[in-house]
Amino acid sequence: MPVDHFTLYDWSRSYVLPAEVRSNIPLRGSVGMLGAHNTARGLLVETCRHTGAHPTGLHYAETVLGDRAIVVVDITATAHLPTGDPLTVHTRTRHHRHDDARDGDWSISIDDISHPGRDRARPPSPPMQGWIVHRLLRQHTSARPGRGGECTGAGIGRVPSR
Repeated sequence: MPVDHFTLYDWSRSYVLPAEVRSNIPLRGSVGMLGAHNTARGLLVETCRHTGAHPTGLHYAETVLGDRAIVVVDITATAHLPTGDPLTVHTRTRHHRHDDARDGDWSISIDDISHPGRDRARPPSPPMQGWIVHRLLRQHTSARPGRGGECTGAGIGRVPSR
Protein backbone atom coordinates (compact mmCIF):
# COMPACT_ATOMS: atom_id res chain seq x y z
CA MET A 1 0.00 0.00 0.00
CA PRO A 2 1.35 3.47 -0.84
CA VAL A 3 2.66 5.46 2.11
CA ASP A 4 0.20 8.30 1.50
CA HIS A 5 -2.85 6.14 2.28
CA PHE A 6 -4.26 4.86 5.54
CA THR A 7 -4.66 1.19 6.42
CA LEU A 8 -7.55 -0.42 8.27
CA TYR A 9 -5.37 -0.35 11.40
CA ASP A 10 -5.25 3.46 11.22
CA TRP A 11 -9.04 3.58 11.22
CA SER A 12 -9.34 1.53 14.40
CA ARG A 13 -9.90 4.82 16.25
CA SER A 14 -6.30 5.00 17.40
CA TYR A 15 -5.73 7.47 14.56
CA VAL A 16 -2.09 6.88 13.73
CA LEU A 17 -0.83 9.39 11.15
CA PRO A 18 1.78 8.60 8.47
CA ALA A 19 5.32 9.84 9.17
CA GLU A 20 5.24 12.38 6.32
CA VAL A 21 2.28 14.32 7.77
CA ARG A 22 3.34 17.75 9.06
CA SER A 23 1.86 18.16 12.53
CA ASN A 24 2.42 20.17 15.68
CA ILE A 25 1.13 17.27 17.82
CA PRO A 26 2.40 13.66 17.98
CA LEU A 27 1.47 11.49 14.98
CA ARG A 28 0.25 8.71 17.26
CA GLY A 29 -1.36 8.64 20.66
CA SER A 30 -0.15 6.90 23.78
CA VAL A 31 -1.36 6.30 27.30
CA GLY A 32 -1.79 9.58 29.17
CA MET A 33 -1.93 11.79 26.08
CA LEU A 34 -4.63 14.39 25.53
CA GLY A 35 -7.87 13.04 24.12
CA ALA A 36 -8.20 16.28 22.18
CA HIS A 37 -5.10 15.32 20.20
CA ASN A 38 -6.74 12.02 19.27
CA THR A 39 -9.81 13.95 18.12
CA ALA A 40 -7.59 16.18 15.97
CA ARG A 41 -5.87 13.17 14.39
CA GLY A 42 -9.31 11.64 13.94
CA LEU A 43 -10.53 14.64 11.94
CA LEU A 44 -7.69 14.15 9.44
CA VAL A 45 -8.00 10.35 9.25
CA GLU A 46 -11.78 10.37 8.90
CA THR A 47 -11.77 13.22 6.36
CA CYS A 48 -9.33 11.22 4.24
CA ARG A 49 -11.29 8.00 4.71
CA HIS A 50 -14.56 9.57 3.60
CA THR A 51 -13.16 11.61 0.70
CA GLY A 52 -10.39 9.34 -0.60
CA ALA A 53 -7.84 12.10 0.07
CA HIS A 54 -4.29 11.57 1.33
CA PRO A 55 -3.14 13.49 4.42
CA THR A 56 -0.56 16.27 4.36
CA GLY A 57 -0.86 18.29 7.56
CA LEU A 58 -2.50 18.81 10.93
CA HIS A 59 -2.43 21.80 13.26
CA TYR A 60 -3.91 21.89 16.77
CA ALA A 61 -4.23 25.04 18.89
CA GLU A 62 -5.89 25.98 22.17
CA THR A 63 -6.72 29.52 23.27
CA VAL A 64 -7.92 30.30 26.80
CA LEU A 65 -10.36 33.21 27.13
CA GLY A 66 -12.26 35.04 29.86
CA ASP A 67 -10.27 34.31 33.00
CA ARG A 68 -9.85 30.66 31.92
CA ALA A 69 -13.63 30.20 31.65
CA ILE A 70 -13.59 29.34 27.93
CA VAL A 71 -11.15 27.21 25.96
CA VAL A 72 -11.24 27.50 22.16
CA VAL A 73 -9.83 24.51 20.27
CA ASP A 74 -8.92 25.06 16.61
CA ILE A 75 -8.03 22.10 14.42
CA THR A 76 -6.87 22.46 10.82
CA ALA A 77 -6.49 19.32 8.71
CA THR A 78 -4.98 19.45 5.23
CA ALA A 79 -4.99 16.81 2.52
CA HIS A 80 -4.98 16.31 -1.23
CA LEU A 81 -8.10 14.94 -2.89
CA PRO A 82 -7.81 12.15 -5.50
CA THR A 83 -7.95 14.87 -8.19
CA GLY A 84 -4.82 16.46 -6.71
CA ASP A 85 -6.77 19.46 -5.43
CA PRO A 86 -5.79 20.60 -1.93
CA LEU A 87 -8.36 20.37 0.85
CA THR A 88 -8.31 22.33 4.11
CA VAL A 89 -10.81 21.56 6.87
CA HIS A 90 -10.97 23.77 9.95
CA THR A 91 -13.06 23.09 13.04
CA ARG A 92 -13.48 25.32 16.06
CA THR A 93 -14.91 24.22 19.39
CA ARG A 94 -15.55 26.45 22.39
CA HIS A 95 -15.54 24.63 25.71
CA HIS A 96 -17.20 26.45 28.61
CA ARG A 97 -15.55 25.20 31.77
CA HIS A 98 -18.47 26.00 34.08
CA ASP A 99 -21.55 25.75 31.88
CA ASP A 100 -23.33 22.63 30.66
CA ALA A 101 -25.78 24.58 28.46
CA ARG A 102 -23.67 25.13 25.34
CA ASP A 103 -25.21 26.49 22.18
CA GLY A 104 -23.54 26.61 18.77
CA ASP A 105 -20.06 25.90 20.07
CA TRP A 106 -18.75 23.74 17.19
CA SER A 107 -18.25 25.01 13.65
CA ILE A 108 -16.63 23.77 10.44
CA SER A 109 -15.19 25.44 7.37
CA ILE A 110 -13.82 23.90 4.19
CA ASP A 111 -11.22 25.84 2.22
CA ASP A 112 -12.02 29.01 4.21
CA ILE A 113 -15.76 28.75 3.44
CA SER A 114 -17.90 28.58 6.60
CA HIS A 115 -20.86 26.23 6.77
CA PRO A 116 -23.03 27.71 9.54
CA GLY A 117 -25.83 25.24 8.79
CA ARG A 118 -23.55 22.55 10.23
CA ASP A 119 -22.84 24.35 13.53
CA ARG A 120 -23.69 22.26 16.57
CA ALA A 121 -23.85 22.61 20.33
CA ARG A 122 -21.35 19.77 20.78
CA PRO A 123 -18.72 18.52 18.35
CA PRO A 124 -19.68 15.43 16.36
CA SER A 125 -17.44 12.37 16.53
CA PRO A 126 -14.46 12.26 14.15
CA PRO A 127 -16.20 9.73 11.84
CA MET A 128 -19.22 12.06 11.63
CA GLN A 129 -16.96 15.06 10.96
CA GLY A 130 -15.35 13.17 8.06
CA TRP A 131 -18.80 12.33 6.71
CA ILE A 132 -19.88 15.99 6.99
CA VAL A 133 -16.84 17.04 4.93
CA HIS A 134 -17.59 14.37 2.33
CA ARG A 135 -21.26 15.39 2.17
CA LEU A 136 -20.45 19.11 1.77
CA LEU A 137 -17.96 18.35 -1.01
CA ARG A 138 -20.50 16.13 -2.81
CA GLN A 139 -23.24 18.75 -2.51
CA HIS A 140 -20.95 21.36 -4.01
CA THR A 141 -19.66 19.22 -6.90
CA SER A 142 -23.08 17.77 -7.78
CA ALA A 143 -24.46 21.31 -8.09
CA ARG A 144 -21.85 22.18 -10.74
CA PRO A 145 -22.83 21.63 -14.39
CA GLY A 146 -21.26 18.55 -15.94
CA ARG A 147 -20.46 16.95 -12.59
CA GLY A 148 -21.82 13.62 -11.50
CA GLY A 149 -21.49 14.26 -7.79
CA GLU A 150 -18.04 12.78 -7.32
CA CYS A 151 -16.15 13.99 -4.28
CA THR A 152 -13.49 16.20 -5.84
CA GLY A 153 -13.74 19.33 -3.75
CA ALA A 154 -12.74 21.44 -6.75
CA GLY A 155 -14.27 24.86 -6.53
CA ILE A 156 -14.79 24.95 -2.78
CA GLY A 157 -13.20 28.34 -2.22
CA ARG A 158 -10.56 28.00 -4.94
CA VAL A 159 -10.02 27.76 -8.68
CA PRO A 160 -10.13 24.12 -9.89
CA SER A 161 -6.85 22.69 -11.13
CA ARG A 162 -6.59 21.78 -14.80
